[in-house]
Amino acid sequence: MATEAPDPRTFQSWEDAFQYPIPIVRKLEQQLRNNADENREKLRSLVGASYRNLLDTAETIIDMEVRMEQVESKLSKVGQSCNSRGVERISNNAGKMETHIRGRDAERYTFASQLSVLRNAPLVMTRLMKIEGSYLLIAKLLVVSRLLHKALGQSNKPPIVDQLWVRLLSVRRKLLRRIDKRLSSTNGQPASLVESMCAYALATSSTPSDVLNHFLKVRLDRMNSELKKGGDELARHGITALKLCIQTCLDTQTIFPRRLAEVLGKLKAHPLIQDPDVRGLYELNLDVHDRWLGEEARNYTPWPRHDELQRPEAEKILHRWSKDAVAAFLKGVKKALQGEERLKEVASLRQELIETWILSGSRIAGVKSANVLDDLRDTMNEKLESIVRSRTEGLQTVTSELTSRLDTVSSSKDIPTLSLWDTTTQASDLGNGAQTFKSTILNTYQGRDQSVISVTSAFEKWMESVLEVKGIVKSMKEARWDDTFADDVDDDSDDELGDSKQALLSDDDPKLLEEATQEALSEAMQNLGRSFSRIVKKSEDEDTSDSVQKAAFLLRVVREIGDRLPRLRLQEKSTPLASPFTSEILQPLHSALASHIVRPTTQAYHISLAISTKARTNGHILWEGHPPLPSQPSSSAFRFLRELEKSMGSLGSDIWTPGCVAVLRSEVSKEVSSVIETRVDAVTAHDLENNEPIAIANDEEVEANEDTSVDEVVAPSSNAQELKAQKLKQLLFDLLYIQRFVGNSDEEEKSTLLVEKAKMADLDEAAMSRLRKNAADYAKKTYLLFALLA
Repeated sequence: MATEAPDPRTFQSWEDAFQYPIPIVRKLEQQLRNNADENREKLRSLVGASYRNLLDTAETIIDMEVRMEQVESKLSKVGQSCNSRGVERISNNAGKMETHIRGRDAERYTFASQLSVLRNAPLVMTRLMKIEGSYLLIAKLLVVSRLLHKALGQSNKPPIVDQLWVRLLSVRRKLLRRIDKRLSSTNGQPASLVESMCAYALATSSTPSDVLNHFLKVRLDRMNSELKKGGDELARHGITALKLCIQTCLDTQTIFPRRLAEVLGKLKAHPLIQDPDVRGLYELNLDVHDRWLGEEARNYTPWPRHDELQRPEAEKILHRWSKDAVAAFLKGVKKALQGEERLKEVASLRQELIETWILSGSRIAGVKSANVLDDLRDTMNEKLESIVRSRTEGLQTVTSELTSRLDTVSSSKDIPTLSLWDTTTQASDLGNGAQTFKSTILNTYQGRDQSVISVTSAFEKWMESVLEVKGIVKSMKEARWDDTFADDVDDDSDDELGDSKQALLSDDDPKLLEEATQEALSEAMQNLGRSFSRIVKKSEDEDTSDSVQKAAFLLRVVREIGDRLPRLRLQEKSTPLASPFTSEILQPLHSALASHIVRPTTQAYHISLAISTKARTNGHILWEGHPPLPSQPSSSAFRFLRELEKSMGSLGSDIWTPGCVAVLRSEVSKEVSSVIETRVDAVTAHDLENNEPIAIANDEEVEANEDTSVDEVVAPSSNAQELKAQKLKQLLFDLLYIQRFVGNSDEEEKSTLLVEKAKMADLDEAAMSRLRKNAADYAKKTYLLFALLA
């Protein structure tokens, strides 16, 4: 059985090895021998490496010894040479050598340094402008660059110098634009403005007076540019311009002349090239190039005339500018308002301008605050009045629309008939509270077709545009200027504006606007009346077949506009405008409608009377009283009124206004009186006694005659005189009955004359009174059938 041999290196003594069997002991021996061989080889390797290191060390020691000998030799020579005359001689030789070298390379180094700084200067200035750096630092660098360009231009300069100069000029223009932009802004602090002014003075070599004039010019240009913008934000630009004017005066009083002079004086402290901010520009490498830039560039120190401007002169310049700026502002406001037609925008501008001026206007030196306030009021009031007049003149669009729609109406051949039963055709019309349905009902009842609605809409649109001034006037009256600014305006300013600014701004100005609006509206109504009169006259002169349609359309338009006129007033208590549609203008329209209705109906009535009076009837058996008198009108009279009512309704019940009905009634009364008078003459002249056969009508003939009523019965046993009297009494009753609807007292007198003309001696005053009473009673019973004549 094989046994693993232990590691002999773990034995404590040699005796431990012989505790194992002999084979194992032999193995242990073999292992020990192998280990001894390995250790021998390792030792040999270690000794060889150490020996090489020792050799290197020995060589180093030998080399050091040689160098030490050399050093000692040289030190001994130096010690021998270090005497005063030898050192002076060496120093002189070194100085001569340096002077020789510098004289040989100075021109080349100077050109290179100046060109390097000049080339990097535009890049540095552009970088500073991008990061909104100090404009004064940029101006300082610009001055240094100008000096370097001058130095480079004294000898033969390469083309790159001119190219760099072009770039510098471009950067200078950008810098001046940036400075002007900052000077024109009111958002910056005074310190920023002062720095920008110093940069402008340094970049342009300007005196403080020049700087002040430039500053005021920039602010004035900015103010004018704000006013020119106008547009949809007119109020904002106008307020910005006024605030700019006020702020300019405050900034000028703050900066000039003391603060600007202090900052300009600091520029004299040291040369520009020694300025810490300039030397801090790493792109320029001034630490390297400083001594090669030339004497003028290295030693240039700005020398501005900081004390050139004194306070009296600054105040004089500011006062002159204030007057010019306020005048330019007022002129600019007027020009900006020329194309403005929005009342709210102008009213808002007025409110804000006056607020701004009352709060800060007294701080502007050189102008009288009260006078400027009056100028502002006049300017804004004139514009408001101008807009109102322009809008009232817009009523011409209604006339144009009316004319256009009138041509459309005239092109239609048939008279439109509107029925309330055709107002809805689908269930969707009844949705949303049936608003559409109710609107259609009203439009149909009022005869509002598309043409009438179009003209009415144009008038309502015009009226809304004019009545916008109502809200403007109200806001002007409700403004409380004294309360608003009592704590903000000082006593002197308040005295200057006067104690009546509340009355001026909230009483007088609205009153002037109201009066101008009322005057413009009155003039517009007069023009509308004249235009409508021309339209009516033209329609009347044409006398075409469609004159009835035109008259109805025009009357509906008159009614719609007339219904809206009471709303066309600025105050509830003010007197409504007089209607432009006078009776003289409407008379031809009423007459046209009346003629269209009356002529055919009276002609039919005349024919019906002619037929009925030739027949012998015993309708008198229905008469009442003693002596018997008619108590009912004849069928011809009743049919006449029914046809008259139907004809009126066919044109639309909405057009029969009291004035129109009065004209129709007057014409009907004349025509009916004439017709009945003719029939009375015919009956009177008809001789029934001259052997003339009496027409006997049977029931079949009565029914066959469409103009003979069913109650007309043959009277075979009546004599001619009695028949004549009966017919005349019935004609008289018919006339009295019809006149109850269309007549007047004069026509009643005329009926009496007819009776006398007919020689109706048997009708005394009592009988006439009964006849009138019977006609009145029957009219009360039937008046609802003829509502349009009421």
